[in-house]
Amino acid sequence: MAGTADHPDAAAVDAHLAGLPEPQRSTVLALRATLRKVLPAAEEGLRYGMPCFLVRGKAVAGYDGFTDHCSYFPHSGSVLQRVEGIPDGWATTKGTLQFPVDRPLPVGLVRKLVRARLGEISQVADGKRLDFYDDGTLRSEGSMKAGEMHGAWRWYRKDGSLMRTGRFRSGEQVGTWETWDRDGNLVKATTY
Repeated sequence: MAGTADHPDAAAVDAHLAGLPEPQRSTVLALRATLRKVLPAAEEGLRYGMPCFLVRGKAVAGYDGFTDHCSYFPHSGSVLQRVEGIPDGWATTKGTLQFPVDRPLPVGLVRKLVRARLGEISQVADGKRLDFYDDGTLRSEGSMKAGEMHGAWRWYRKDGSLMRTGRFRSGEQVGTWETWDRDGNLVKATTY
């Protein structure tokens, strides 16, 4: 799993961060630690040459240190405009939050940024949709068609165990729906 020192992607992130000067290195290492707590199921890698946390292959939170500031990248052009609580004086662009080289991002703000990005990833009207718990763990997955659930869907508990399966046709439940316990035993089947 990424996020461990022996994973190649995490090793690339380690090498990148080791090359940063102080205090930028300490500041982004603190952000990395916060992101590991907020997104325990995420993988680490480099995107656009910068460290990033990914959920199911989707970039959720990037970061890096620069000469005069550190930056957080939500990998979206709309997340920063929707999140409240960004301290006055911190520069933002459509896709970048710049913060002081010696002042890590507050944990509460990181949680808001991550939550907003995960919610944005879930906004799929046509195609495969992924919905997440706040910690980046998969909550459900299935197909969407014209803004409605259509086809096979699966729901998971926060621990990752399968909870329910079923199918939709244009937003209506169809076929057999099954509910599973944490041990993978079928506990209920209902036909629609």
